[in-house]
Parts: sequence; C-alpha cells; structure tokens
Amino acid sequence: MAKTRVTFTIDPSDADRLRRAARNAGLTVSAFIEARVLEAVGQDEAIRAAFRDADAATAAAYAAADAAIRPDPEPLSERDKAEADAVLDRMFAKLRHTA
Repeated sequence: MAKTRVTFTIDPSDADRLRRAARNAGLTVSAFIEARVLEAVGQDEAIRAAFRDADAATAAAYAAADAAIRPDPEPLSERDKAEADAVLDRMFAKLRHTA
C-alpha cells in the first residue's frame, strides 16, 4: 500500500521521549506514531458516532430554548421607527450637553 509522508515539529525533549516509547513498543518511530494517531482518531470518531443523536437533540433543544426566550421581533411600523428615532435623538442631544 502506498504511504503518504507527514512532517511535524516537536520539542527535542519530546522527540527523545517519543523515540524511547517507540523503542519500548518494539516499533519504529514512524510506525509508533501512525498506530497511536490512528488509535486516537478512531476513538474520536467512535465518540462522535456514539453521541451524534444526543448532540443533535441537544442542539435542537438549545435552538428551541433560544427561540422561546428570544423570539424574532416583529418589524417596527414606520410610526414606531419614527418614535424610536425621536427618543434616541433626544437622548443623544442630552448627552452632547453633558459631555
């Protein structure tokens, strides 16, 4: 099977630890890294698969709660917009006098 080269950089002391761990496992550094990384990836994939439905249900529950707590506001009428603008204008006018 064809292999793909992957390069990464680590601290020299970590490289020494990695070489020792690979040697203790009876593997080359490359084989050791490949085995450990793929093991971790497999675990992550299994966890995501196991919790996919629960995560989807949680996301849906949060979305429903957000919609209930903060429903989309109805658009303001032109009269309401004008009233809000007038209030803001008066507020900012007062702020200019106090600054």
